[in-house]
Amino acid sequence: MPQFLLISGSPRHGNTEYILQKIYAKLKNKNKKLILLRNQKIKHCIGCASCDTTNRCLLRDDMDNISKDILWANILIIGAPNYFDNVSGLLKDFIDRTNFLYENGLLKDKKIVSIVVGGGKIKNSKRVCEHALAYFAAAHKMNIVGAYYFQALKNNEVKDSAEANKKISKIIADLNSLR
Repeated sequence: MPQFLLISGSPRHGNTEYILQKIYAKLKNKNKKLILLRNQKIKHCIGCASCDTTNRCLLRDDMDNISKDILWANILIIGAPNYFDNVSGLLKDFIDRTNFLYENGLLKDKKIVSIVVGGGKIKNSKRVCEHALAYFAAAHKMNIVGAYYFQALKNNEVKDSAEANKKISKIIADLNSLR
């Protein structure tokens, strides 16, 4: 049975979080968790490489529990707001801190869905953010089973868009059919 972990990389309650909360509420599966990185204490990776030999990060913070949730889940849904044509710094800190999981191959074969939300020139922001998440998945040898993009710049823009909400409904249907 799928175990879903939804992770919002947004530092505010906006479009990305709206999408993930709507998906979370409509997932039929009871094995699900939603993590809002904005409510977590995640230190910056210091590049010490101790995780290469100790198989764990020496920094102690909320990534300890988040890592347990990542290992528990078999499907990760990562929401990434577009900040200057890339993922937010908050999400980048999260990605960096998964290095010890990379070193151990602990995420291999997990499924991942990326949801990117951003305004501006859709072509550039979509390409760079999706590349960042695709590289994260590839490095960990995870399988991308969905990649979605929403164009939204203003708060509540997705919430007020019939087209965006139709897309969210499709994502929910796709996720509910995963095994």
